[in-house]
Amino acid sequence: MALISDSRGRRENSGYTRVFGDPELGHLVSRVQATVIRAGTELEKMVLDRVDVIEDLDEFLVPEIMADGVQVATKKEMKRCETLNFDGNEPDLLVFKRRNASQACHVVELKDGDSFDTKKSSGELSAMHEFISGTGAKIPYVMYAHFVCFNQNDRQAIYEGFKRKIAIKECMTGRKFCELLEIDYDEIVVARQADQPMNLRYFVDELLAIPAVRSRLHGL
Repeated sequence: MALISDSRGRRENSGYTRVFGDPELGHLVSRVQATVIRAGTELEKMVLDRVDVIEDLDEFLVPEIMADGVQVATKKEMKRCETLNFDGNEPDLLVFKRRNASQACHVVELKDGDSFDTKKSSGELSAMHEFISGTGAKIPYVMYAHFVCFNQNDRQAIYEGFKRKIAIKECMTGRKFCELLEIDYDEIVVARQADQPMNLRYFVDELLAIPAVRSRLHGL
């Protein structure tokens, strides 16, 4: 898990400062929020460390039949790709999988949380389907769209959280995502939990170092 101690946060003009009326407390909470955002980046890195990553997507797409297994293309590699046109709306990941003489391309938006910003995700959904409709006939893969909420284990909850703006078949839990990739979901969850005690300790220590907080606690 990302560490609060490594996050800078926003010290000036923070919305959290306006909420609490205390710059030091506002900065600390801002650092927590920055850590939450960094945790999403960390999650993708942990996933990529456990799969075969495609180094050259154009070269990978030359053969009509891929080798059995799972291979993943990153957003960075998609931006370099000349074979496929993403129009600047690259998904988070492309998962290519061949098993039992069948091969598919899974277009993935990956979120660390258990819900989506519906306004932002509506744009992601539109871009995803435009890409699939424009690409499906060009490459020999069955195309699927997935919105993955890594920390949600109920597909129905993802569907409801997205206000039913996507098809339920496009909602994917973190566990199912890891099954698709053929990696261990529980191992990733346990690895991410390792830093939780350190984050709790650091947050409490920093909180108690804030004069306004100490004053309030002493008054109880």
